[in-house]
Amino acid sequence: MRRALLSISLMTIGCRSAPSAAPPKLPSPLGPAPPAAKVLEGRLSTEEARHLQTVRWIHEGTGIITRFRESGALADSVEWIVPGPSGVLPFAGRWVGLAGIAEFARKLDATMRYDRVELREYLASANSVAAVFIGEGVARATGRPFHSEILRLYTFDEATGKIIRVRNYYDTAAYVAAVRGD
Repeated sequence: MRRALLSISLMTIGCRSAPSAAPPKLPSPLGPAPPAAKVLEGRLSTEEARHLQTVRWIHEGTGIITRFRESGALADSVEWIVPGPSGVLPFAGRWVGLAGIAEFARKLDATMRYDRVELREYLASANSVAAVFIGEGVARATGRPFHSEILRLYTFDEATGKIIRVRNYYDTAAYVAAVRGD
């Protein structure tokens, strides 16, 4: 395994062969790599580069649910996992399939208003790609602000090349405090 410095994070890059299945077909080409992805150029296996391209396509445009649908990159039973107390954060929990992800997005939008979402970096290793963001805004019910670094970890199925799990990590305490008005 090789190690590369990405921003201030250390990432592990797995050296692997190409997947056995064809990757999902993305509807439109990507533009030049943003700084968040540029540092990875030439350092990834073919499979890792394909996974990164899929995650970039999803995140570097608007309408994430539409982009998920158009990408064909999600397994039918994809899991979307968001930690937190669901009694306070109605978008927290385990969501399944595109319909589940759409319901998560609806509940998140009804609860939180994002004023800034800034992509900071990508990390790639074997069958996983992470997108790291800064997110800030206010809780809709209280008008109280939140600020959090957000890490979204995509796991790809080796056989199909499709996303089977998306785990979200963020400062749950900041979101809870904003929703409760603390």
